[in-house]
Amino acid sequence: MARNGRVRVSRSGDGEPEDSRDRISALPDSILHLILVLVPLVDAIRTCVLSRRWRAVWTRLPLLFFDDVQAPRVSRFPDLVDGVLRGYDDDDVDMGDLFVSVYRRDSVGDDPVSFVSTLADLAAQRISGRFGLYLSPAAVNVYPEEFLKNLYPDPEDDEEEEEAVTLQLPCFPRVTELSITFVGVDLGMPTTDTFAKLTKLFISGVRFTDGGEEISQVVSLCCPCIERLELHRIGGLRRLTVLAQSLVSMVLSRILVLEQLQVAAENLRHMLVDKCFVLSITRAFMFLSVPALEQLLWQDRCPEVIRHWMLPSCLVVAELEFDYLFRAGGRSNFTRILQLFKCVDTLRLEFPNAHDPTNEENLIENVNLPCYSELEFMVNHTRHRFSPTILNLLRKCSCVQKVMVQMFGSREVGYIPCPSNCNCRQLSVWTDNAINLDSLEWVAMYEFRATQDERSFIYYIMRNAKRLRKISILFSLGANPTRRFFRKLCKLSASSGCTVECYSH
Repeated sequence: MARNGRVRVSRSGDGEPEDSRDRISALPDSILHLILVLVPLVDAIRTCVLSRRWRAVWTRLPLLFFDDVQAPRVSRFPDLVDGVLRGYDDDDVDMGDLFVSVYRRDSVGDDPVSFVSTLADLAAQRISGRFGLYLSPAAVNVYPEEFLKNLYPDPEDDEEEEEAVTLQLPCFPRVTELSITFVGVDLGMPTTDTFAKLTKLFISGVRFTDGGEEISQVVSLCCPCIERLELHRIGGLRRLTVLAQSLVSMVLSRILVLEQLQVAAENLRHMLVDKCFVLSITRAFMFLSVPALEQLLWQDRCPEVIRHWMLPSCLVVAELEFDYLFRAGGRSNFTRILQLFKCVDTLRLEFPNAHDPTNEENLIENVNLPCYSELEFMVNHTRHRFSPTILNLLRKCSCVQKVMVQMFGSREVGYIPCPSNCNCRQLSVWTDNAINLDSLEWVAMYEFRATQDERSFIYYIMRNAKRLRKISILFSLGANPTRRFFRKLCKLSASSGCTVECYSH
């Protein structure tokens, strides 16, 4: 600016005045959309007041993300959502992806079900991509005790309860992915229409009052293209039937009271069942017809009745939680899940270290595992030793070629190991010659801390595995192995002929 207050117009190198045209507005809509999705949605909507050119640009954004935390200047969050969705013309504009997250109680008031119902009805016919809805427990004023009571009511509780408001979900005929997290609400599913393009369905925190009839019908009859199904922390789901040829992955987690599971999916490759049958008070039943199954992750008790047809002869990975075996005193029929399959390429077990020696003996004697070439252990760091349990299992594993041990957890300052007379130290595994390690070729240990238990395990393997070719050790952060330990590794390596590889973070 000049001293006399006038504006000085700068010139370009060729002597012509600089172009003052609005070059941003001249960009095509596709470029403007890429710019607007990078700013908060409220600010993107406010661009409609810039000019006639900008009036409808935001209504064609490929992604709408409503977040009550990121919209603090909006007096009423439901009005914002309602106004934006009604700004879309059914016949002219389709919404791509729509995500709504609510974290604050005051954002939806005392009637969150009404808010979600209106939102779902407005979005159902407009969305042609993904739809995600998340209401935190704080937003619906549901605290842990009330949440658990709503999801898993006590059948012996005679107290009269107020009738819960049901959220009736509409059909989303063009949605490709549907995700709903709404803690404690009774959810009704649409069973007369078709989710024609739905490939992924994720539901968490809701309750089904019909025992699971509607969700079974929707998945089996109304979703012809579904590939992924995930149900987490669902209340009232006692019977689930999944008949879906297109299904590739299924995750069932913390349903707790499941009594009956029927799955017939010829293309299912990944299946996870986590704590779904644990609180069932009746004889649980399961039917499986999954000929293409490759990965089974089972962290649950085994149903009393199992029927199957067309199962694969070999699994790539089977992950089991060892803790359920100990809880059952070694008598659990839990391992019958694995016995359905003749061969498992990789068997992964997660187990605690603190247990009773009687349970240990029963477990080793009663567990019959299938043939597998790789055995992986996930071990939580505790005061107790893990080596005796692993070596006792290896006694029954004549075909295992690779053993991997992954350590988890951190030891606190002042850590004190268990006493010398602890049950975990009384096993005579170190002098037992009945453990056959002739097929073992590779042992890998991750997050290795060079504790006495870990060192003893490595030394035993290197002395007794005649075909051992490689030992791989990844030291945990802060581990401080001694020179004596490395000298011993070198000595055992020279005598056994195996290679030792050590890595650090």
